[in-house]
Amino acid sequence: MAIKMKDYMNYLWIVILLIGCAYLFQRYQTKQFNNRPEEVSNASLQKYLLNDGTTLDNSKDQRPILWIPLHYEYNARNWQSFGSRSSFNLNQPYLYLTVKSIIQCCGDSFRICLIDDDSFSKLLPNWKINMDGVSSPVLDYLRELGLVSLLYHYGGLLVPPSFLCFRNLINMYETAVAGNKICICETVDRNITATSYDWYVNLYFMGAQKGCPTLKDLMNFMERTISSDYTAQAEFLGEFNRWIRYRVKEGKVSVIDGKMIGTRTMEDEPILVDDLLSNNYLDIYSNAYGIYIPADEILKRRHYEWFARMSQRQILESKVIICKYILLASAPNLPKGTIEPFKKKPNWVSFWRVPSGAPLWGLKPNVSPTYLVKESYPAR
Repeated sequence: MAIKMKDYMNYLWIVILLIGCAYLFQRYQTKQFNNRPEEVSNASLQKYLLNDGTTLDNSKDQRPILWIPLHYEYNARNWQSFGSRSSFNLNQPYLYLTVKSIIQCCGDSFRICLIDDDSFSKLLPNWKINMDGVSSPVLDYLRELGLVSLLYHYGGLLVPPSFLCFRNLINMYETAVAGNKICICETVDRNITATSYDWYVNLYFMGAQKGCPTLKDLMNFMERTISSDYTAQAEFLGEFNRWIRYRVKEGKVSVIDGKMIGTRTMEDEPILVDDLLSNNYLDIYSNAYGIYIPADEILKRRHYEWFARMSQRQILESKVIICKYILLASAPNLPKGTIEPFKKKPNWVSFWRVPSGAPLWGLKPNVSPTYLVKESYPAR
């Protein structure tokens, strides 16, 4: 009897081991399934990655260029291996969805170009800076200088990869740069000028024609500032944005209202990252070009880093309000618009008194209007 009991225990342990192996294998398959769409998205975007300036200079395509900068930094959001526990990959799956929305809406009117830090030395003739040997805050200044230089040499529109696009940006671009002006968008102010302004211009969301003289002046000012200051003082004081602000007053820069890019509500209230990552509805302009998602704030705030880590599948299935807008923008051949909250008192749903005298709750009955009376909405 003892031998049989021992055999039963061995069988039981074998069954438990098999169940554990099956569970671990299922977890592995789920992780691979969640990562596969990101790999496909990354591969589908590779054709827009531009590293050779000759293809722009010699191209017969006269459409303006839409620049989308991607910054790859060392992070631990998704491990390349258990030993490394980190990687240099982007590891922000929602950015693939937002970049796709830009390509889907603007691909016919613009030449889409994805660029990174290595693109500056290949696209700009006099760029001799090794971006790998520079750290923040100087690295951030050099990135801004490189982007402004690209706009000066090639022209076009600079759009952050975290911009969720609803409509084609060509009309906004052509109208704003008329008269050889710089066009720049308003975002929530995040430097010392926030004591006076709720919104301020953003260098990462701007456009201009090739050879714009105001851009040349901006480049010279940025070069002087970067060469004399290696601290974060310029970022804290918003020196570059202040320079743009003064040119707005001179009429050399056109400012795109924050309502057009989803940084300001219809009541002129700022749309913060707290609002985007909540379940509450956003009171945005119905004809807005899209919604700007502050990607840098999401990475800086520990409370919201879960959003940067979410897979594409999790984003499309989430109840977070910005995820609903991403789902709406990702749907093919679907008109884009605002998401409206469900009304508790619709005109077509109420209590109806039918000829029998009993109150009927629901849709309006298909009976003679003579005998149909709408009852008051009961308080709850």
